Amino acid sequence: MCKSAPGHASCLTYIHIPGEGWWYAVTVIDYYSRYLLALHFTPSYAALDINEGIDKARAEAERIHGPLTTQPILVTDNGSSFLVKRFKAHIQGRYQQVRTRYRTPEQLGLLERFHQTLKREEVYWQLYDSPTDAREKLQAFQERYNQVRPHWALQPAAGGDVATPDEVYRGRVEIVLPKWQGWAKEAKRKLDEAKAKDAATTGKELGKAA
Repeated sequence: MCKSAPGHASCLTYIHIPGEGWWYAVTVIDYYSRYLLALHFTPSYAALDINEGIDKARAEAERIHGPLTTQPILVTDNGSSFLVKRFKAHIQGRYQQVRTRYRTPEQLGLLERFHQTLKREEVYWQLYDSPTDAREKLQAFQERYNQVRPHWALQPAAGGDVATPDEVYRGRVEIVLPKWQGWAKEAKRKLDEAKAKDAATTGKELGKAA
């Protein structure tokens, strides 16, 4: 739900729970404002769990802005969960998926940097007692990250101190567009071109069949 090019980035990271093993945090973040729409904590990274994280993100966006009038761009990596039919069927008609190139994690650098922040400011300081304990503390971190912690990249266009993701996402502060916004716009342009090409090809095939 970015203001100039609606878009989310989605990925996952690992968190260890003593006695429980490795769990996963499915994260969805808004490109424009850095607002963390979802931090879904789950024992699996199957498509069903990814889908639940995506749904939580959409619910949060609509809680703040109301029903979405355009399909957001969903930027993901090429992990197996984002390639399977169950995931593709779930987002069909609801999101425009754009996948990063293989072996180019820097294209999803926004989420990679967020995961570093999550580990550095929350996970490495905790010894979670249980999945429930971890989920509660991660929820508190999400609220703190969105509403309390100023983000260095959110420079107000009018000058002054950097803003929080919540201030920008709710439209209370206009910011200077960061450099990555150009990549998001380019990704959307390529997606639109591909869709137009597919539509033209389908039209020619139908014409031949007639």
